[in-house]
Amino acid sequence: MKLRTTLAAVLLTAVVPIAAACGTTAEAASTTTSTSSGTTDTGTATVEDTAPQGGPAGGMGGGPGAVDVSSVTTEEQLVELIQEAYGDAGLDLHRGHQPVQDVLDEVLTISHDELHVRMDAGQNLAAVAEDLGVDPQTLVDALVESWSPAIDTLLAAGTITEDEAEQYRAALEEAFTFRVTWDGEEATPTFAGLDA
Repeated sequence: MKLRTTLAAVLLTAVVPIAAACGTTAEAASTTTSTSSGTTDTGTATVEDTAPQGGPAGGMGGGPGAVDVSSVTTEEQLVELIQEAYGDAGLDLHRGHQPVQDVLDEVLTISHDELHVRMDAGQNLAAVAEDLGVDPQTLVDALVESWSPAIDTLLAAGTITEDEAEQYRAALEEAFTFRVTWDGEEATPTFAGLDA
């Protein structure tokens, strides 16, 4: 029995960081084991949402929460959103794909679990796309399109000019290109805005 409890703890140590990166809740990380006399609770792992709170999406970081581009109302929030598009290098090749999972599902047409298998084997998003017969640029374009409404909102409000909107779109494309093609080693650039 102690061996099963120890094994469960070791497995949780390996699974919980990836589960957190993909938005898995603490309840899903709970573990139970069956014995001949019934079920024995071996413990519950706690996964804390360490994503930044506030900001343009409320919980955009590498962990749980999808990006709400409609909540971007300032240029500062737009700069934060573009920085988020680079992803979180601390999450390895996963880079926190929860905020872009809908686009990944639509373009790559594979399950979340299959994406994990491929990424755990060392493939970045570009390699996954190519293996599936999808041009990585198609994935980048879809990601940019999914977050571009934030730029459009600020343009419509007169917060940014058309020229600035195009520069922000180019910055967003650069960020998502980095995320999709990341080699696992290159340092994540910092996007501090158009004037930086």
